[in-house]
Amino acid sequence: GICRRNPTATTSLAMRTATVLAAACLASEALAFAPPAALPATRAHAPRHGAARALRMQTKSDTIEQIKVGEGKEEATEVKTAMDNKIGVAVRTRKAVQTEPEVNFYARTAMRVGALKETSPLLTSTMPGNKGFDPLGFAKRRDLLLQYREAELKHARLAMLASVGWASSELLHPKLVALLGKDPNSEASWLQPGASGALEKAPSVLNGGLEYVPPLAWAALVMATGIVEIWRMLSISGQPNAFEPGNLGFDPLNFYGMADDAERRSLQLKEINNGRLAMVAIAAFAGQEFLADSSIVNIAPQFFTAGPLANIGSVGDAIAQYSGLLSCESGIVYCSEGQGALDAMMGGASPETAEYLQEVLSD
Repeated sequence: GICRRNPTATTSLAMRTATVLAAACLASEALAFAPPAALPATRAHAPRHGAARALRMQTKSDTIEQIKVGEGKEEATEVKTAMDNKIGVAVRTRKAVQTEPEVNFYARTAMRVGALKETSPLLTSTMPGNKGFDPLGFAKRRDLLLQYREAELKHARLAMLASVGWASSELLHPKLVALLGKDPNSEASWLQPGASGALEKAPSVLNGGLEYVPPLAWAALVMATGIVEIWRMLSISGQPNAFEPGNLGFDPLNFYGMADDAERRSLQLKEINNGRLAMVAIAAFAGQEFLADSSIVNIAPQFFTAGPLANIGSVGDAIAQYSGLLSCESGIVYCSEGQGALDAMMGGASPETAEYLQEVLSD
């Protein structure tokens, strides 16, 4: 500011003064970019008299400005550090909240009513189908929980196959025996007699008949099961807490491979739910047949002989049942029952009514 307020002097003294002031201005401008530690050395070589005073004033103002700037930078740094610390604390808190395992609703309810221990891994388990059901506390650790889920899936899959095979054997076995040219009511059939004396019940521990299964078939079954079990035990022995229960790599249609995480979880939930239902169903089949001394297809015909499996032995009848292509309404086939009902109706009517119906039908 001092440099800008000095007019051009006409005298030599004024010229010298202007030269000194210009030098002081240049020096002060240089000092503005110099670190504070260099200031004393610069002041030691400052010009004398008025120029020195002006230089000291300028240097002092620059020093004060530098101190203020320094203080401002320190304050900004402190504020930024505080903000970073707050942000870091917030991020760590958010991560802690996200990584904290969520308590399963069913398991928490079971724990409140005393049906589940507080230390059970089911409380925080995210496995599909986790209903918190472990009243005896078998799954004490995560590795035990995974092993029990593995066993549950094995029994579930076996029960799904058995529930379908049980009813299918009682429906199809007589036709298969007849197809081989043998009498379905002879010893060639493995079905067991019911209360009526007819061969109708599937062989089982309660129904009997397992002794008719060839020993070679039993040996092959035990050998195949043993090979699969040993291979599975060896494959998961190195990761008892990290393996996926039930994942044997069997996915010929690649349904599981093409699915994303949500779809895979949905498939796993459907499998365990249907498997649990099948385990209850197959136990009910065996118990009902033992108590009623009759086949399950005859005990509950609405599910089998008069239901969805009514035409399981006939492809044409099954197509007619489920597609409607071979029904009377389709117009593809001729229904003699409907024509007979119409003839009976016209035959029992008066001549005037019969004539009227004939006119309507002809139109």
